[in-house]
Amino acid sequence: MIGSLMRNIFYKKLTSELTEIKLTESGFSIKEPFGAKPKLFNWKEINNVQFSENRNEVFFEKAEKTISLKNNNIGWYEFIQNVPTIFKKFDFDYVSEFMNSLKACAVCGIVAVRENECMVCETITWNNEMIENEIEYIKSKQSELYSELIKRGTEINKVAEPEHGFKADKNWKLYI
Repeated sequence: MIGSLMRNIFYKKLTSELTEIKLTESGFSIKEPFGAKPKLFNWKEINNVQFSENRNEVFFEKAEKTISLKNNNIGWYEFIQNVPTIFKKFDFDYVSEFMNSLKACAVCGIVAVRENECMVCETITWNNEMIENEIEYIKSKQSELYSELIKRGTEINKVAEPEHGFKADKNWKLYI
């Protein structure tokens, strides 16, 4: 019984992290992993969009059905920035404040650092308590982050590019 419960929890977490939200011309699509076809949603068919209490999920209502999107879904941050203003219960001020509060990540170059951790590359930001100096720390983390590309001989972009709704830091430096 417990083994089955643990598998279900693990499966839900895994599929949530692999679920991708993409904006379309008139709405958005949700593609769940493992070969499922994307589900298309038109903004005109949506009755309501609002955050959960802790703001880690967005609920949208479509024809008496409520669907949840979690903040670990790919594209969630881009989605929340593009909800049309017709949805009066949606907290647009929170989205603006949240996105403006993010700092640039010295490792990947994406403006996605919240509470000293990058939401894109999951790197902890350098601080004065660390043994390594800042540049050495950034070099080592960039080497880790781009190790697969380096192994394959793929050239690494020397300019950060926006990703999944996050801005790129124009002053980012690649040290490796």
